[in-house]
Amino acid sequence: MITFEQVSRRYGERLALDSVSWHMDEGECVVFLGPSGAGKTSILRLITHELQPTSGTVTVGTFRGGGLRRRQRALLRRTLGIVYEDFRLLGDRTVFENVALAVRIAGQFRDDEVIPRVLFALEEVGLQSKQTAFPLELSFGERQRCAIARAIVNRPAVILADEPTGALEPRSASEIVALLRRIHAEGAALLVTTTRRELAEALPGRIITIEDGKLYGATFPPGYAPPPPLMAAPSRPAAEPPPAVVAPPPTAAPAPPSPPESVAEPPPARPAPLEITHFAAPEPESPTSPPPSTPVAGA
Repeated sequence: MITFEQVSRRYGERLALDSVSWHMDEGECVVFLGPSGAGKTSILRLITHELQPTSGTVTVGTFRGGGLRRRQRALLRRTLGIVYEDFRLLGDRTVFENVALAVRIAGQFRDDEVIPRVLFALEEVGLQSKQTAFPLELSFGERQRCAIARAIVNRPAVILADEPTGALEPRSASEIVALLRRIHAEGAALLVTTTRRELAEALPGRIITIEDGKLYGATFPPGYAPPPPLMAAPSRPAAEPPPAVVAPPPTAAPAPPSPPESVAEPPPARPAPLEITHFAAPEPESPTSPPPSTPVAGA
């Protein structure tokens, strides 16, 4: 689903990512754990094609490489749901309107398409009673749940969460972790970046350590059960050995063996040899109209 192949990214003289290679399958959960400035946010921005790699290739689903056109980037981002650390909610819109905006950006405008989707997403995150509130009237935990509702309202294939509990107190952080676990259990792939090991270990996925733009292997949280491998093709059953041939008892005057009895119909007659057909160009048809007369001089 997502593949980085020897990806590097520079900001001027600073090397943010150094020949990074990794892969994420459909429905998988991956957590990038590292300090601030390690390159975690650059990975997310390369996935969304907000940035282009200085070198290497980024593949997201069927979108490969850089230089996507504007329409292609819009199609790509419809398959992604993004949760930001600072929420990025519109302060002059209600909770309902913030979530509905994501549906309209995806190309659905009729009320019978927008309203059921938004109400279902708000119910999933427990904000159905806050749909008329404005962001400043919400707690930080409620704002992050609103941001998650906006991310999941279009049922994306992948949820990208950049430090989703960074601005939250412990109780709200635990609620957000439980919500992300439930969304992942329903089938969405989940990619989280964080500086907090306790968050990384609370999520059911690979933990990839990143420092100074380099990856340092993957670990797994306690109790992690990796996804089942793809079903292998069934092996062919072993062929049964041929039955043993029992030699007839010897006789005083062994006669030459008689031809085996025919158990099937007599063989068909030998077919005639195949004829090779040469496909030549068709001969020109004889003209049906008289040839044109000789032009008269001076005409």
